[in-house]
Amino acid sequence: MTTMIPARIDDDAPNSERRVFDLLERDPDTDDWIALHSLGLSKRSTGPYGEIDFVVIVPGKGIVCLEVKGGRVSCNGGVWQTMNSRGEVYRFGKSPFMQARDSMFALKNWIAGRFGIGAPEERCPIGYAVIFPDVACPPGNPEFERAEAIDYHDLQGPISRSILKLANHRLDDLQPYKNARFPTPSEAKSIRNFLRPNFDRVVSRSVYLDRNKEKLLRLSEEQYERLDELEANPRCLFSGPAGTGKTLLALEYARRANRAGQNTLFVCFNRLLAQWIKRQTENTDITADTWHEVVRQSIMRSSSAVEFQKQQDEAFQSRDGKKIRELFDELYPFYGELALEELGASFDTLVIDEAQDILGAPPRLDYLNRVLRGGLAGGRWAIFGDFMRQALYNDAKPMDPVSALSPYNNGRFTIASLTRNFRNTQHIARRTAAVTGFDTLPFKLGEEQGLPVEHKYWRTPRQQVNLLTDEIEKLLGKGVSAEDVVLLSPSGKGKSSFAEIESIAGLPIVDMTNRENDPTDGPAIKFSTIHSFKGLESPVVFIIDIDWVEDDRSESLLYVGMTRAQSVLTLMINQKVRKSVESRLQSARKWTQN
Repeated sequence: MTTMIPARIDDDAPNSERRVFDLLERDPDTDDWIALHSLGLSKRSTGPYGEIDFVVIVPGKGIVCLEVKGGRVSCNGGVWQTMNSRGEVYRFGKSPFMQARDSMFALKNWIAGRFGIGAPEERCPIGYAVIFPDVACPPGNPEFERAEAIDYHDLQGPISRSILKLANHRLDDLQPYKNARFPTPSEAKSIRNFLRPNFDRVVSRSVYLDRNKEKLLRLSEEQYERLDELEANPRCLFSGPAGTGKTLLALEYARRANRAGQNTLFVCFNRLLAQWIKRQTENTDITADTWHEVVRQSIMRSSSAVEFQKQQDEAFQSRDGKKIRELFDELYPFYGELALEELGASFDTLVIDEAQDILGAPPRLDYLNRVLRGGLAGGRWAIFGDFMRQALYNDAKPMDPVSALSPYNNGRFTIASLTRNFRNTQHIARRTAAVTGFDTLPFKLGEEQGLPVEHKYWRTPRQQVNLLTDEIEKLLGKGVSAEDVVLLSPSGKGKSSFAEIESIAGLPIVDMTNRENDPTDGPAIKFSTIHSFKGLESPVVFIIDIDWVEDDRSESLLYVGMTRAQSVLTLMINQKVRKSVESRLQSARKWTQN
């Protein structure tokens, strides 16, 4: 069978070319042949651009340029035209034989320019033919000879028969062959590598950063206008799916409030996100931290500090999961309320990011209602969240933020929807929606198409480690920086396939989940739970330990994890759920095609 390049024909290619592609690919007598489909020419003698439908390289024979004309074919007054099955007519100024001949000479000139006059590759015979896969050959005339046409009847036999007939009997009439040299397999491969080379140009880190800067610039131009429009509204709820710039808008909102002299509190739920926000606001008077840390700081300024500290120490020392949950879910709100009775409200503006994790627990909202001057009913605030798929700390169920705020505010606020995905490439955005069970895209796509999402299937934890190691070594070998890579797992490292693995590709694995500071000391591969990395992003993301996709929680975890990736995303999937994943991709095929 012929080696086809590319290996698959585009879905939008004409049916006539698809048929020729299949005939070449399946011909049993073409094992060493190479066929290039749709070879573009940047210039030729008759114009600046051109295209050859197929270039077939036959070792020991030569090269044949094939022009394919499907459907009904006619010529009236010297004007050739074709008509497809839908009745669409295409006219062309010269005969298809003249087109094929021009392409042949243009190709010969390119090969001569590349290899030099007299080189073995330049001496390779080149011919042409026109294929009419649906009709009989047009009547003979001086423009062509019968061997230069392959029609419907010819294609009842192997297509190689017609091409070899042309190569054996007619190529010598197309150009002087005193110095002709039939190509060896090595020379055929050399020609192929010139006409359509394999290459891998890795996007450098600097390009990634430049693109991210461009995205941020577009965000400031397009999304920040929403803040301008809503600036007169003291209370705004911003709702949008992952990647729509909620955190960046929240930062800009907080900065504007700070510049206006407002004592501003910026609160989120995830520790890693809070660390990043604090670095972005370190030269301002903005107070930025997790909800728990904000509450703890107020408690430590109150008369309850000693009692609270004692109960906190007891909970941690017990290593009892139930007591630790009670500490965070019950004691923090209780002592926080006591602290506010002493300290009173202290902030003029409240900004909440990843609000789905806070609005779903009334005690957390109770505290913020009291710490804000005027409360949620009369104070100034902006709340940002994805209330459909990112409520990981509230049973991963969609939530209604309006209902959550109603007891405090009774709906007296403005709602703004964010729809444009600025973070993820089109490939990542589409694949995320397909794998995580959406019926259609939950956001408008950004401009970057990007690289396809990779799926790597594993059967055992050791196989997953080996596959991941190979992929990371490839990336590092192509110039990707280790600091741009993060491994995200649905579970902690201790329960992961990487529990006992301390390094990958010669680099240490640093678990960011329980790390006090985000920056690593020297090159390292970062590991985090998906929970802990929510709200953040990375150029290269591997989602590991994927062994279930059928329930709401798994879908939400995958949605959050996959949308962290800016440019490169690889899914490490247990073989047992492969059918489920592929079924979802098939169901979403119509709207996931680019």
